[in-house]
Amino acid sequence: MCGIFGYVLRGTPAAQRPSLEAAVSALRHRGPDGSGVFEDAEGEPACGLAHTRLAIIDLSPAGHQPMRSPDGRYAITFNGEIYNYADVRAELQAAGDVLRGGSDTEVILGAYARWGERALERLRGMFAFAIWDRIERRLFLARDRMGVKPLYLARTPAGLLFASEVRALLGTGLVERVLDRKALADYLAFGSVREPRTLVKGVTMLAAGSLAEYRDGELRERRYWTPPLRIDRSVSATQAVEETRQRLLDSVRLRLVADVPVGIFLSGGMDSGATVALATRVATSPVHTFTVTFDEAAYDESSFARDVARRFGAQHHELRLVGREALAHIDDAIGALDQPSADGTNTYFVSKAARDAGLAVALSGIGGDEIFAGYAGFRRFPRLLATSPLLGHVPALPRPRGSAFALPARLRKATDLLGSSGSAFALYALLRGMFTRAERAALMGEDPGPVPPLEGDDAVARWLGGPDADAIEGYGHFDLTNYLRNTLLRDSDVMGMAHALEIREPFLDDRLIERVMTLPGRMKLARGVNKPLLARAVPELPSDTSRRRKMGFTLPLEAWLRGELRTWARDALLDTGSSSPLDASAVRDAWRAFEHGRLSYSRVWALIALARWCRRHRMS
Repeated sequence: MCGIFGYVLRGTPAAQRPSLEAAVSALRHRGPDGSGVFEDAEGEPACGLAHTRLAIIDLSPAGHQPMRSPDGRYAITFNGEIYNYADVRAELQAAGDVLRGGSDTEVILGAYARWGERALERLRGMFAFAIWDRIERRLFLARDRMGVKPLYLARTPAGLLFASEVRALLGTGLVERVLDRKALADYLAFGSVREPRTLVKGVTMLAAGSLAEYRDGELRERRYWTPPLRIDRSVSATQAVEETRQRLLDSVRLRLVADVPVGIFLSGGMDSGATVALATRVATSPVHTFTVTFDEAAYDESSFARDVARRFGAQHHELRLVGREALAHIDDAIGALDQPSADGTNTYFVSKAARDAGLAVALSGIGGDEIFAGYAGFRRFPRLLATSPLLGHVPALPRPRGSAFALPARLRKATDLLGSSGSAFALYALLRGMFTRAERAALMGEDPGPVPPLEGDDAVARWLGGPDADAIEGYGHFDLTNYLRNTLLRDSDVMGMAHALEIREPFLDDRLIERVMTLPGRMKLARGVNKPLLARAVPELPSDTSRRRKMGFTLPLEAWLRGELRTWARDALLDTGSSSPLDASAVRDAWRAFEHGRLSYSRVWALIALARWCRRHRMS
């Protein structure tokens, strides 16, 4: 896990190129164990690469980046981990390659030199990397299949910039600090901006599972992998359970590979509990678990987490967090966001606890709900989809006069439902939605229109309209490419890296995804049982785990926003001056609606995060 930055620029004197040293400084939090730069200005265009290192595999200088190939033709800067690097290394050596160190970076470089872009077929892991070809004067970029590792791009008149974080691009002075209004509408709809857009106009994200080539001033991007849209109806329940278990074990085993201590985030729920159970089966050293505890009983799962840790013999660590202590770090948590998000603060605090305990790597249960149907939306979406033909024939509710937040939340949602097109994506957006269309219009001062589907959303919608459709799996696909990719994974990356902690997600192994996402949705739902397929695949879990009400790992923000953090929250939201892109009157209405119980705390938190982010980055 590291921070990467680079440029490819034509006709730009050295004095006008971005400072690689400044980029290293901007990304230092991602990699405090070392840094390096590479420049090639011997031809046109010129290339510069920068890297900050968090040493996880091969801690020696042989893992230093940017790294050059033995013949000097290629140079790479790489962020992430290749879990099967030992297998690819053996394949390269069998083909006659001589490798000097033991790092996965050297394996990527050798694989690309031998197989070109087809090297991606061999890589299992999370990654974002750039490889410069000094002979052909071209840049190759790639991002992992699920989009765990970020890679941001910015075009300029002279060429291309890329980085692990948007703030590193803003720091060059070559990217204007201008807000993208379409991205703002997206943020208000979902609490995060969907790739490829970012909130910064002109900055995009290389899509998950994509590669790109920049050559002769042109950027060509294409997908090399997408989650499978098909259902295997021939598989038996017993076979599905056995295959799921074996792929889970393989995924966890690979993600325990490191030359530094590894821990596990443990909330007490099924996903993290399953991770601990499987890790104890394959780990070669003691398993460390970490959880955050709260005084607010409705949010606290520490007793469950403690029981799971004790059951599997893990060395358990707890961080107690109270509102007044959170207040001391809350601005730091929001400041760690590279883009604003309605989520993420929980990961900030548990990552801090893990790093303070001396860990550099932690496993997370992210993805378990998306692939094993753990959210309530998996039950609601099929019912809603079945009623969609009626929506065009039911009169829409009138839009409220006065404040967009005046009606109770359910009536505001009903207004959007009856005014919806009834398409599969529109219904998903309604279930996952942050602010309704009327609320977004009030906050933006203009009607943003319905939430548009992106390329992947259209593919899922077409599949749901076909003969092989499975509404449960369709919702899972929407969640993988929207909520998971644009909120959970993005927050996990920046909040972990704020403390130089690498977070790994065993549930997002591509081989696990390729199997579990093709299993019939009926195998993943059962009356009175959460995630029955996962429960059967990991029978070591306590029997009551799958029957307990799902809580989710969240901070008690609502209690804090109404208590210790109330004054801070009100000031953060209302005293933004000219830095806020939102209508001040509508923001005040939103705060009043929260105080009167008509608006959830997550909506208010989304507005606070946006306001603080815009102020911090001087966005206009």
